[in-house]
Amino acid sequence: MKQRLMEKVCNTTCSVLEVLPICLKKRFIFSIYRLPAQKDITCIIQKDHHLKELNNLDEIANEDGFLIAPFSKNTSDKSYLIRPDIILTNTITSKQFNNLQSIPLAHCNGSGQISPEETGKSEYLYQIKKTLREIENGEYDKVVLSRVKIVRGAFTNHLKRIFELLCESYPNAFVYLFRFKDHCWIGATPEPLICTKKEKLYTVSLAGTRPYNESNMNISNWNHKELNEQEYVTRNIENVLDEYQVNNYQKKGPYTKKAGKLIHLRTDFNFTLDKAGDKLSSLIDALHPTSAICGMPMEKSLGFIKEIEKHDREYYAGYLGPVGIDDRMQLFVNLRCMKVLANKLALYVGGGITDESVPEDEWEETEIKAETLLSVVQQIQ
Repeated sequence: MKQRLMEKVCNTTCSVLEVLPICLKKRFIFSIYRLPAQKDITCIIQKDHHLKELNNLDEIANEDGFLIAPFSKNTSDKSYLIRPDIILTNTITSKQFNNLQSIPLAHCNGSGQISPEETGKSEYLYQIKKTLREIENGEYDKVVLSRVKIVRGAFTNHLKRIFELLCESYPNAFVYLFRFKDHCWIGATPEPLICTKKEKLYTVSLAGTRPYNESNMNISNWNHKELNEQEYVTRNIENVLDEYQVNNYQKKGPYTKKAGKLIHLRTDFNFTLDKAGDKLSSLIDALHPTSAICGMPMEKSLGFIKEIEKHDREYYAGYLGPVGIDDRMQLFVNLRCMKVLANKLALYVGGGITDESVPEDEWEETEIKAETLLSVVQQIQ
């Protein structure tokens, strides 16, 4: 990885979470995150406001930082890399705390927050029925429709506590908050896109959602629609790996995986870094968006989603995470997330529509998914 002058702080004065209010107040470009099944909380802060726009994923080969990529490559939303001029892990010294406080307030560096339009039940049911007609006509095998749920209130001063509660409630999720320009997002996503550890990589197929209970942990109790939806995603990943000649990968699943109060169907794919060779960046491009967040066929479903959804997904269902930090890449699909606005939160949820979908059931599934974040936000209200 490219060498860069960094200030790495791991001392014992106070929690790294204490810097979050400062970063928000001073409009720093920053991210704070906790990896799945880990306890370490890391905050990376960029000292200036020259945000690095990524035109090609090859650019991250010799870089490090926090990568944020949108759902669609063909929009005005761009991919960015937050530069880790300062890295704080778990704790921060008084000296470092005071140094952050002494940094001048940044000028507003965006063009104004965009508030997405809420999707009501009647509108979402209409969209599902229209999608089902298209599927019945043979246009699609599956389309993933998303909706926005608005929670009104000023939550910026409560983001530190929301982050803490997400970490406590979802120990196996990737919990994060980032801010750049006029974007501020927070979430707890259960879905890796692609992650590396030493010489190994893994990705997952994640589709199908039920509330957590012991009965639902038994995969034999899941119905054909749910199993079929998971199979679409698995097959899509297998096709991409075959196309990139990533052979001899290890596959585990499908199996049930608990994620807080939910259960998902999941299949794991493991392979070695040398199998991907110098094609890792293009492999990531090929994997995203998966049929778990878009549909099949992918390009056609993407066009349909842009036509039927009233909101721009922006960074919902994109991907994000640290790259190069500790010589690892940890990228996750941005699900179970919300955009933080001045006087509201915009929660994004979605579900896969297939020929076996029942509109009311699909609406209920999105309500269950929304509870992941709502249950935390309600503790603040």
